[in-house]
Amino acid sequence: MSKNSEVLYRGRQPQLLELAIEGDTILREKCRRLSKDEVLSLNTQNLIDDMIYTSSERKTGVGLSANQVGRLEAISVITIKPTPARPNLELFERVCINTEIIETFGEKELMWEGCQSTAVDENGEPSMAQVPRFKRVRIEYVDRDGDNQSEVVEGFTAHVVQHETDHLKGILFTDLIDENDLISYREFAQKSKIELEKSERNRPSLR
Repeated sequence: MSKNSEVLYRGRQPQLLELAIEGDTILREKCRRLSKDEVLSLNTQNLIDDMIYTSSERKTGVGLSANQVGRLEAISVITIKPTPARPNLELFERVCINTEIIETFGEKELMWEGCQSTAVDENGEPSMAQVPRFKRVRIEYVDRDGDNQSEVVEGFTAHVVQHETDHLKGILFTDLIDENDLISYREFAQKSKIELEKSERNRPSLR
């Protein structure tokens, strides 16, 4: 774990949380906004640590929202890291509370997406589909110290932020697609491998 996500923050061992799965009604409930006192409470800080730990420990996990672990606080953690299908991802970690997308840029584009709580296949891996998302957005949120933040994020990070912000509203990515477009994670990983190899072959040589 990086320094920012060390769970020794409160001197306790993190807990691996059980994920709600598609069909659980809590995934359809809207999460409530938190006051600064609530953000700074031991209960919320422990929940944040457990969410970071749970997301970071999952092979394909890059984000998690509170209703995915049975809670209705408006908390998302972003834990972007290289994954088997996306080995070139750069590390990016944020705790986003009361998140609002206040500005979008350009048109939506199709980007591959899955979810640990929905459309999980027989191997326990998330099914994948191309979902229309903005490639660049401005967000406002409260960090785990209770401070207001404003930030522009783009690319894969913007994609994850939009996914997690939808969760806080009770929206699943499968609501945004035709479910016939879902493919298995293994199919997606193979597609990604082919695209990566093609990109490497087409990279200009420095020699």
